[in-house]
Amino acid sequence: MEMSPSSTRDFARVGKSRIQGRGVFAKRKIPRGTRIFEYEGKRLRRDAVAGEVVLGLTSSRYVLAVDDDDVIDGEQGGNDARFVNHGCEPSCEVYVFDGIPYVYAMRDIMRHEELTIDYKLRPLDGTILTHEEKLEKHPCQCGSTHCRGTLIA
Repeated sequence: MEMSPSSTRDFARVGKSRIQGRGVFAKRKIPRGTRIFEYEGKRLRRDAVAGEVVLGLTSSRYVLAVDDDDVIDGEQGGNDARFVNHGCEPSCEVYVFDGIPYVYAMRDIMRHEELTIDYKLRPLDGTILTHEEKLEKHPCQCGSTHCRGTLIA
C-alpha cells in the first residue's frame, strides 16, 4: 500500500482550535524549513468552484489556490492539511512544486503549537471588496497582535 505524504510525516495532529473549529497542532518540535505535508484534495479550475458549490459537492471552505487557474478542494478527498487555520502571523507557508502544494514550517514550531497559514484569500469570482465587506464576509479570528481582521489579502 502506498502511503500519502501526510500519513508518513507524522509531525501533526488535528484537534480543537482556539482560532476556529478544528486545527492542526505540532506533535513535536518542527524545525524551520520542514515539509510537513502535501495539501491534498480534488483539483479544480478556479472558475468551476462556484458550480461545485451549487451542486452541493463542496462548501468551498477548504479551497487552496495552486496558481491563477487551479485550486485544490481539501473538502473533497483532502487530508489533515485542510484543517490548518489562517493566521495573520503564520507559522507555515505553502510552496507549489510541479503543481503540488506542500505546507512548510517557516520558523521553528514548538510542540503543541497550532500550525497556521496566511491564506491571503481573494474572491473566486474576482470581485473587488471594500475593507468593510472583507471584514464582514471573511473575518479573521487568529488572535494575533498584528491581525488585519480579515482572511482576504
